[in-house]
Amino acid sequence: MKTSDSLLFFTGDIDFKYLESHIGIYGFDVLFSSDEQEFTRLCLQNKYDLIVYNGYESDEIDEKILESLTGKKNLYTPIVIIAGKSDEEMMNLVLRHQFDLIVFPFTPPELITRFQLSVRRKNTEMSIHNNLVDYNVLFQNFPSGILQTDVNGKFIRFNKELKNILGMNEIDFTEINFFQLCHPDDYLIERQCLDRLQRKVSDIVSFEVRLINNNGNTIVSKIRASSVWIDQDTLGSFIFSIEKIG
Repeated sequence: MKTSDSLLFFTGDIDFKYLESHIGIYGFDVLFSSDEQEFTRLCLQNKYDLIVYNGYESDEIDEKILESLTGKKNLYTPIVIIAGKSDEEMMNLVLRHQFDLIVFPFTPPELITRFQLSVRRKNTEMSIHNNLVDYNVLFQNFPSGILQTDVNGKFIRFNKELKNILGMNEIDFTEINFFQLCHPDDYLIERQCLDRLQRKVSDIVSFEVRLINNNGNTIVSKIRASSVWIDQDTLGSFIFSIEKIG
């Protein structure tokens, strides 16, 4: 954990400052607040790695505070709610909004562990999010045509270069599946190669076939295909890269 993890802690009527030394030792820069208006304003600053709200013996969270906690600015900010075993409404709210929960009373080490787990989860989710963004940018700007289909050839996504190669637009792709684009005389070649992927004989296959766009034009293409498995036995989709060679 980096030493600059910042924590916004709404204490309400309970003095949690006895925890301050414990929190600081474990790498949190904590700001305590007991005023609802101040806490709401601070929530909206979107600069905290973790937000904690003391809802112990409370029936609900003020509507404005809830809006600030669940707003877009805190989409990836973990929210920890402190509640008691008998605070049923508060626990239902935690479940409804997928907040983290810690039940009072607790020891300082138990609280710190919860904070650490919440921040670690946030960092993991952000890493996954950033990787997906990077992957999507790479997909869209791939130098050759690239597409993903389901096992039946229905288009899941494709990049702009594929549209250029085939001379087709967005609407064209909604009316066909990828396997229908293959020239009838070359269809067997394509199916034999994909069968190798489905039987796990190969991880990647390459083949040359003629593709036919919706204007009837023939495009000689070199295709590299790979399979995406949901689990060991379930094929989820295919990914194809396409290079026009004639």
